[in-house]
Amino acid sequence: MSVQPHITAAIGAPRAINIKFPAGNQVGESGKPIQQRKLLTEALESIFKIKSANTILQSPYKWRRFPIIEEPVFIGESSGPTHPEAMPIGPALDELSKKITIYMQWLQEKIQCENKSPTPNEPYLSGLSTQLERCTDLLELIDSDVLDQYREILNTIATLELRGQGRFV
Repeated sequence: MSVQPHITAAIGAPRAINIKFPAGNQVGESGKPIQQRKLLTEALESIFKIKSANTILQSPYKWRRFPIIEEPVFIGESSGPTHPEAMPIGPALDELSKKITIYMQWLQEKIQCENKSPTPNEPYLSGLSTQLERCTDLLELIDSDVLDQYREILNTIATLELRGQGRFV
């Protein structure tokens, strides 16, 4: 299981699965046994999917966007390196995604109401639909590229801190 596939590829691991979670969270978030079980099961099942050496599969699961909502059973403090200034970015991205989703629901309701009108206003409908498409694109961007960049920032912070402490191999 890898969170940094470029390192995994460089060392020539015979088979691996890339989990899009921050370093130290390869098996899922702390205190979330359902998530952890799912990720471990996927990793074990991937052994049978890999047919050639030096293959790195990509997990479909993403950190902070796991499809199963689960309250942590245990909330403890990580002993790993972190930067407190970077940590609030994750919850802010989550909140932004929620706000975009709420706005998208409002747009969908407006579109439905306008379509039920005896004489729908086509330019208005077109504008609402364009806004809905833009919001969909924005939400996809946040849930993919932006979260990936944030995860890489946290991974790099961890690596730099470990190197600074002389603990990185």
